[in-house]
Amino acid sequence: MDENKLKTIVEEVVNKAVDPIKEDLAGVKQDLSGVKETLEDHTRKLEALSGDMEQVLSEVKATHDEIGLWHQRDKREIDQIKKHLDLPLIPDIPQA
Repeated sequence: MDENKLKTIVEEVVNKAVDPIKEDLAGVKQDLSGVKETLEDHTRKLEALSGDMEQVLSEVKATHDEIGLWHQRDKREIDQIKKHLDLPLIPDIPQA
């Protein structure tokens, strides 16, 4: 058997073994490309939601602070009325 014929046979065997692997890898590459696009899309959406969440948290904190001020004002007024009526004052209960 001459060298060229042997080389041709080896190439055919290797190609038969490698071609299905190449096809599988191409499919995996295409699947990964789709996953990458989905991941990038989700990342953009999360980044947009992150800004919205920061705004909501800021508004919640402002509302909480405002309610706390209303509570303090109302407590002072109630305490003044109780003093005026000679009723006992109840101390604030610490919040946990």
